[in-house]
Amino acid sequence: MKKFEWSESLSTGVPMIDTQHKELIAATNEIGEAIARGNSTTAIKKLLSFLKFYAEWHFGNEENCAAKHQCPIAATNQAAHRKFIDTFGKLHDQYRQSDASEDVARKVYEELSEWLVSHILTIDTQIGACVQESLAK
Repeated sequence: MKKFEWSESLSTGVPMIDTQHKELIAATNEIGEAIARGNSTTAIKKLLSFLKFYAEWHFGNEENCAAKHQCPIAATNQAAHRKFIDTFGKLHDQYRQSDASEDVARKVYEELSEWLVSHILTIDTQIGACVQESLAK
């Protein structure tokens, strides 16, 4: 499986957010590695539980940051987070109901990877710009 690499294009310029994004990327890569090794069942169940908790915690931190700095994208970000939590919850349920199917595990990994990159590049970088602008005032 293709490894999800951090690059400066994903940087928001907000150290707390960037550090948390790196953790989400690392956890996503662990899912990919578990699938590639063929030991997806136990590892993926554990990682999916961690990601559910971590994503929700991270989303709260990010949303508080956007609100604190009155970022215009804050409501869009919150809506994207709610949609992700719903989608991820359905994928997690689908994985459990599939008796830990490797095909479903791959789908979870692909959806998660695509969403993270897209969300960071289209929304979170705007939060970073807003925070930087707010701090410069």
